[in-house]
Amino acid sequence: MKKTVLLFCFLIVLFTGCKAYKEPIRISINGWPPCELWYIAQEQGYFEDIPVEIIRFSTWSDSIASLYAGKTDLTHSTYLNTMRNHNKGENGKIILTTSRIDGADGLVVKNYINDLKELKGKEIAVEVATNEHFLLYKALEKIGISDKDVKIISTTSEKAMKLFVAGEVDACFTYDPFMNQAAKNGNGRVAITTEDIDGYNDAIIAKTKTLEKRPEDYKVLINAWYKAQEYVINNPDEAYKLMASKENMSVKEFQAFYNSFYFFTPNENKTMFSAGVLKTHINELNEFLLKNNLLQDPVNAIDIYSEEIINNITD
Repeated sequence: MKKTVLLFCFLIVLFTGCKAYKEPIRISINGWPPCELWYIAQEQGYFEDIPVEIIRFSTWSDSIASLYAGKTDLTHSTYLNTMRNHNKGENGKIILTTSRIDGADGLVVKNYINDLKELKGKEIAVEVATNEHFLLYKALEKIGISDKDVKIISTTSEKAMKLFVAGEVDACFTYDPFMNQAAKNGNGRVAITTEDIDGYNDAIIAKTKTLEKRPEDYKVLINAWYKAQEYVINNPDEAYKLMASKENMSVKEFQAFYNSFYFFTPNENKTMFSAGVLKTHINELNEFLLKNNLLQDPVNAIDIYSEEIINNITD
């Protein structure tokens, strides 16, 4: 009898592809609207029979670091952070460009700066080695001056706002709510935002080792993430209530925050991956990171992204 049961169990495992014995795919997240979609996917059963564990961190940096430390299998990041973490422990690959939030990061200048080229020789506060630092680089490029033409004051994004309000710097590059607080309370104005400069997109990163072993599972996960977006559109009351509760925000506040994001479609992703758009961003970031001694060697674009998953996703 025991042998019959064991044989029966063996046949079940054999014909179900051993899914019942898989380790869960561990998704690391933090408080950020695109991340909250995973809870919708989980609650609605969009992961199908794939075991998934959502691990929440208090900061984005810790969430990202968990993947490169080998503790999680999927995380949300940016192109810049993906490149900076390349070859720091586990490797990860961009499998989807998820979203951007236009106008939420920007350069705030004092009102006595009439022409932005007057920033030459002035002090600008920014959190160095972050996306804000890169966006400042892009903003200065748009103005027509170099980052070598200004004095960079390295600080946190919140402290950048405080330095500006205190009159200790002539400008700061930060994100909301600090950006608008700086302009309102520091006798200044928002001069350039991410509506004027591109290059700051959020992405989903897969741990390379897990991606190589379980590509079909990642396909299900990305489909689930898109299904969750559809659920938000069709069931806004339930969806916003759940996601807002995860961020300790009112439903109204969270809904406004969520709706400030632009979410890229699968077809837009396919274009980015195949038409060289992603490679262009990576090459531009290589130039910035090397110039500022934030990388020792350039990152090869092909090493940090994979088209395998997105090519199997449909709109």
